[in-house]
Amino acid sequence: MDSMQRDLQDVSAVVRAEIRLEAEEAEREAAVSTAMHRTLADVARELMAHGDTVALDVGERIFVGPVTGVGSDLVSVDSGAWRVDVSLASLVRIRVVKRARSGGIRPLPGASGSFRGRLLELQLSGQPVEAGLAGAEEPVIGPVALVGCDHVAIGEEVGPEWFLPLTSLAFVRTREPER
Repeated sequence: MDSMQRDLQDVSAVVRAEIRLEAEEAEREAAVSTAMHRTLADVARELMAHGDTVALDVGERIFVGPVTGVGSDLVSVDSGAWRVDVSLASLVRIRVVKRARSGGIRPLPGASGSFRGRLLELQLSGQPVEAGLAGAEEPVIGPVALVGCDHVAIGEEVGPEWFLPLTSLAFVRTREPER
């Protein structure tokens, strides 16, 4: 009887081990499936939640800092004295420069949900921006005078000097208030 009980215990241990391996494999497959359905905005949200320092490559420009906001087509970083809002459509790549040991932030209530929404905020604020265009070396500098349905006007309201298609606008950079 003793040997039969040991045999049953051995069989039971083998079955438990097989069930555990199958569960681990199913969990790995679920994680891969989930990762395959993530968007770039989802990745940026995870980096923001972790508090990692990233480098956003936008054409010839690279902005380094922690992610402070993510919208449907927008990622924002704190780059020292500057806030940089980048259109995800113009982003060449996101690189993790430094993994955070702790920290991270949650999305702020009322934060810009889109790049166009951020431009509308800047129009209302009247603060000067540095607007970077895809494929252009020199940025356009001035306040956002008007956000149209497919373009943004940069300059004074009475006579904007620049009309930039939203499809060409890669980023806007603004000075952060003194902290």
